[in-house]
Amino acid sequence: MSHHHSKPPPGFVMARPVTVVASLIVLSGAGEVQAVGLASVQAEARLCLQGRLPAACERALDQTEQLQRRAADIEAYPCQTLLLALQADVILQQLGHGRGERALADLSAAGRGCVGL
Repeated sequence: MSHHHSKPPPGFVMARPVTVVASLIVLSGAGEVQAVGLASVQAEARLCLQGRLPAACERALDQTEQLQRRAADIEAYPCQTLLLALQADVILQQLGHGRGERALADLSAAGRGCVGL
């Protein structure tokens, strides 16, 4: 019997509890962001672009990023382009240089151009 200071056999991997828990969360999908739908993006982006809820800008940016990546994955490039424009509008709003009605028009265009995503 070996004492507690002996080296583990070759190939033996010792994991710390934190590592194991984090791995289980990722593998189970619990660490992944829920699939974002267009309606959710539109709601957050509208709140942001109207200046009513600044915290919505960060959520809108994150959700729009997920959606535009999904558009790229399925090669829906016109939709992806509209979503990239929407991201730019959200960033401008965060910087205090919102485009007002033009930004809301971009939001509507993304809604029409990304149906079914």
